Amino acid sequence: MLQMHFNYKDVFRAARFGFSAKKIWVGFVGIFIAVIIYSVFAYAAFISSPVWNVKQVWQAYRYIPYPFGVSLAWWGWLIWAVGLVLAAFVKLMALTAIAKITFEQLRGDEFYEAKEALRFAFRNWKGVFLSPVTLAIVIGFILLCGFVFGLAGRIPYVGPILVGVFSIPLFAAALFVVYLAVVFFVSLFMAPSVVATTKSDTFDTLFEVFSVLNDQPWRLVVWESLLALLSFVGAFILGFFVKRGLLLTYWTLSMWSGPREWMDNIWMKGLWYLPHTLPFPPFNWLANGFLPTMTYARVDYVAGNGAEALAGWMLGLAFYLVIFFVAAYAMAIIGSGNALIYTVLVKIKDDKNLLEKREEEEFEPEPMKEEKKEEEEKD
Repeated sequence: MLQMHFNYKDVFRAARFGFSAKKIWVGFVGIFIAVIIYSVFAYAAFISSPVWNVKQVWQAYRYIPYPFGVSLAWWGWLIWAVGLVLAAFVKLMALTAIAKITFEQLRGDEFYEAKEALRFAFRNWKGVFLSPVTLAIVIGFILLCGFVFGLAGRIPYVGPILVGVFSIPLFAAALFVVYLAVVFFVSLFMAPSVVATTKSDTFDTLFEVFSVLNDQPWRLVVWESLLALLSFVGAFILGFFVKRGLLLTYWTLSMWSGPREWMDNIWMKGLWYLPHTLPFPPFNWLANGFLPTMTYARVDYVAGNGAEALAGWMLGLAFYLVIFFVAAYAMAIIGSGNALIYTVLVKIKDDKNLLEKREEEEFEPEPMKEEKKEEEEKD
């Protein structure tokens, strides 16, 4: 078992714990699958609307459509929302697996497999996924009650009086919704760590999320802010060196490209497949600092022959994989850091060390195996 400080110092370990091939791989696979699921549903959402077709979506967004500032049919928005929820489910499973690997590492098991962590995550998906879903349902129900009161207020004479009589309960319900919204946000990044460390079900996970938020609010806010900063800095540093590698690749391959400048054409074609950066100078500066978009906020497609077009398409896919790799490190830091934060907060608020193995965990599996062998020998 690794030595813990059980204070804010442990949060700074997140960047080191996140820099692990197993955890980055789990994050990469999670992001990759989530993006594919989201893109399929996003394309379906666009083309289900009468004003869009596949060619228009491809020319506007390429691989990852985002329906912001566009007009979709209501069923298109529903399809898009389903894809978003499924993508979030995959990312939550990846975060749970990363947290589980970190937790077992803290307990001294350096060889805990990523495959076993993913199995654990999908076996305990209810506690991770249904916790925020339950909160969302409760929030939606309370809002629906508010809509009903608003509709009742349209009743002549009686409606305004009814709303006035129940004004205090309505204010209290609105405040409760705001509180639940905060808990919902906390559950999105804390539920995977709770399940990974305690194997809790939906109810126990929700109880722990409420407990951490109510008992240690300032530590939670400050430490999560610190973790977000560590994640950003770690991804920025890794992305910086990754981009230097991309620039070196471009320089070496274009050195002898000749008068046709085939490498420039392929490179520009590959950049065309990337999503556009937002028209916001600080964001462009950050993106150009470590993403493989070079210095182009928007790249026009460069004409060429079929071989160059195919090579540019493959290079565009490679650029996406590079971005996923950098994002996976940020995800590994977040998953590892939240496992550390929750372990420390439980020690502070409950005086309970989650890293201490219980006797039944250490000695129960072996007798069960021996009993099975004895039964097989008897048979």
